[in-house]
Amino acid sequence: MSKRIKKVITISIIAILVIIAIISTFFIVRYFYNKSKIDNVTETYSNDKVQDRLDNENNTMQDDLLLKIDGETVLGVIKIEKIDFEGLIYEGTTLNTLDKGVGHFQNSSYFDGNVALAAHNSNKFWAKLHTLQNGDKISYISFLGTREYQVTNVTKISATDWSLLENTDENYLTLITCVKGNPSQRLCVQAIEAN
Repeated sequence: MSKRIKKVITISIIAILVIIAIISTFFIVRYFYNKSKIDNVTETYSNDKVQDRLDNENNTMQDDLLLKIDGETVLGVIKIEKIDFEGLIYEGTTLNTLDKGVGHFQNSSYFDGNVALAAHNSNKFWAKLHTLQNGDKISYISFLGTREYQVTNVTKISATDWSLLENTDENYLTLITCVKGNPSQRLCVQAIEAN
């Protein structure tokens, strides 16, 4: 092999390594940035701090309790240990909102009753949601308090079936995501407040 070919190969390898290092740095920085936002919301919305904020006479409206991040209203954080997911919950379920994180169905409860959430079925969000089983734990940290839930039902529903999003007397968490390869269905996970 000539010196010129060796030089071209060496330069190519160095360029590839530099590109890999830049891309890796980007993802590492983005991970820690997202993690710091989640930690900030978790700290701000922890039970004791929420009670202090609720008791503060300057916070007579619920909206005054809500954080704004990246121009979006943040209701809290959801943690699903079994699938190693932790993410911010934003108000609304528009495509723009769901590209940022988990969305809250605006007609559902914030805390008492049935809290309904949605996220994309991608590796960044809920691609592994279908692996949840009855008894698995889900943590919901919101601006109104923290609750632990236990999965009670994992099922597929029609994309037009909104009956499981209706409010309930018991405290439920309902998670909705797309079913890969089947646009007419949604995966629905329901969890009840753990005692």
